[in-house]
Amino acid sequence: MARRLAASALLPLTLTGCGLFGGGGQHEYGAQQRAIKVRKGAKFTLSLPASPALAEHWYLADPWPNGRVLKYRGKREDIHGSPKGVTGGGEGTEYFDFTARKKGRTTLKLLHCPMARCSSATEAAASASPVPTATGTPDDNAAYFVYTVTVR
Repeated sequence: MARRLAASALLPLTLTGCGLFGGGGQHEYGAQQRAIKVRKGAKFTLSLPASPALAEHWYLADPWPNGRVLKYRGKREDIHGSPKGVTGGGEGTEYFDFTARKKGRTTLKLLHCPMARCSSATEAAASASPVPTATGTPDDNAAYFVYTVTVR
């Protein structure tokens, strides 16, 4: 009986492919998870809070991650709570999707642009207003969030 309980407790971990360095399944990381470790071939996502109603967005900034180590698969967003018929209202999440291609280490640099403080990474770099490296949570100031990704 004890073996059956132990096996059933481990079954969800086995099925999802979760492990110390992320298996072959999809993995999601938030704004505070700055050190990401995944296995070669794993797909992962950076999931970041956004509020289109307040013109809050995220951008992948230069320098882009090493293309031999990571493949950038694109950006998408999920907006919820918008009143019916209102475009851009409500809260949401912006997602940056990647695939770990080759063993190695690279950095991801994302720009957080709240309240229309910037409309692209290029514009923000020209104004030199973002904080060079943010260590806290997203707030009302434009800031860079730097992630270190290790592929094993």
